[in-house]
Amino acid sequence: MLTRADFLAFYPQFASFSPGLVLDETLIQANARFSDFGEDTAEARRLFTAHKLTLYAMSYLPSDPPPSMEAIAAAGKGSTNKIASKKVGEVQITYATSTALSSGSSSFQDLTQTSYGLQLLSLLKLHGYSRYIP
Repeated sequence: MLTRADFLAFYPQFASFSPGLVLDETLIQANARFSDFGEDTAEARRLFTAHKLTLYAMSYLPSDPPPSMEAIAAAGKGSTNKIASKKVGEVQITYATSTALSSGSSSFQDLTQTSYGLQLLSLLKLHGYSRYIP
């Protein structure tokens, strides 16, 4: 079981995350969804929790968000616009698409939005997609 203390020891940047209820609920989800990843279970739970908290921070709407929320959102934001090819004459850019997205799997779409999600996606590929339950 991933506890709040264990998670915060690994990711201290979330120590001032607010509201605490969101952190607690996300830990419950992580523990329930990632139970059979062998040696990677703890890592999958941590990455899922960090990913979901970052998405929450990125959608935080109050006019004066706490600096920790902005820092979390900025630090965890993944790049989804990777350039696959470019052309200088007549300027042409082609962006790479995620294999998870291009295969039609909608349950993985949010994972490309944060660096934690991208790491989790790599881990899921090692263990099989069927274990990720959004």
